[in-house]
Amino acid sequence: MPFVKADPVKEKKKLEELLKDPEAKKSYDEFQREFNFRIKLANARKSKNITQEELHKRTGLPQQSISRIEKGTAHKQSPTLRTLLKYVDALGYELTLSQKQ
Repeated sequence: MPFVKADPVKEKKKLEELLKDPEAKKSYDEFQREFNFRIKLANARKSKNITQEELHKRTGLPQQSISRIEKGTAHKQSPTLRTLLKYVDALGYELTLSQKQ
């Protein structure tokens, strides 16, 4: 299959049309929240100059699991709370719960 150049304007319009469906919008918003959280995890690790391998040594979590968490490829089995706590603890962070604004 040949490469087809995407038109960002058309793609944005398609997305806007799709998101008019409340169920699609809900799914999209959930995905965005998960994606943003994963980016924050990876950025927190990188800001401390810690490699996935070093995080593995600090947590005992397999490096592949750390990669899957950050990339979002662990979708069939989301990380447990215990796993996320190990991850953030090893970076000197903590998970908190706050009211949406």
